[in-house]
Amino acid sequence: MRKSTVQLLSVFFLGLIFGLLTKFSVTLLLVLAPTLVSVFIYTMRDTSGLKHNQDKYFIVISALLYFVDLAISLYSAIALVLLAIYEISEGKNFKTLSLRLLPHIIITITVASIFLFI
Repeated sequence: MRKSTVQLLSVFFLGLIFGLLTKFSVTLLLVLAPTLVSVFIYTMRDTSGLKHNQDKYFIVISALLYFVDLAISLYSAIALVLLAIYEISEGKNFKTLSLRLLPHIIITITVASIFLFI
């Protein structure tokens, strides 16, 4: 098995375990399923053989899906933790990690502040 495949599977299993441990409810698992799809799309940007600027499309799609998921439930914020774990396992330094996660961090802060004021 390739290294990236093992890392990807570990990120998904970590997300599934978190979903099962927080509160076992079908609704929560249905909310976390699109979040894990968002994480999967985000990790696709590191695959080899992508054309020029094609990785940016994966970020935009992942960020939009993450925004929708976060608007439905704040439990979806676990995706930010999963993405950080993925980036750390890839061996990225803090500056690269923060720049790559910047869209998701901004979305999390924005949606969380909206939920706090409502």
